[in-house]
Amino acid sequence: MANLFSAFSGGGAGLIQLPVLIFLGLPFAVALATHKVASAALGIGATIRHLREEPLERYLVTPILAFRLPGVIVGANVILNVPRKWHWDCLRRGWGFIPG
Repeated sequence: MANLFSAFSGGGAGLIQLPVLIFLGLPFAVALATHKVASAALGIGATIRHLREEPLERYLVTPILAFRLPGVIVGANVILNVPRKWHWDCLRRGWGFIPG
């Protein structure tokens, strides 16, 4: 649903998808990793669609696609291996509204 909203509005899946995943009970790291992989997949799909319909400069698009998915997978694995206590410490400092 969040990716559908993102497709219609041109962005903003993170405002819906990540909080919903956390609300559904996923641990923060798993929710963040899931959200990032889903967002990357959405971006890759959108890029492929635009390549078919509009003339994009392939020499610019190709490296972005080549590095995006591996980068997201590495980043997701990093967050999954960060100690859980650090997640909440970062959220408290960054957002300031999560009780300590």
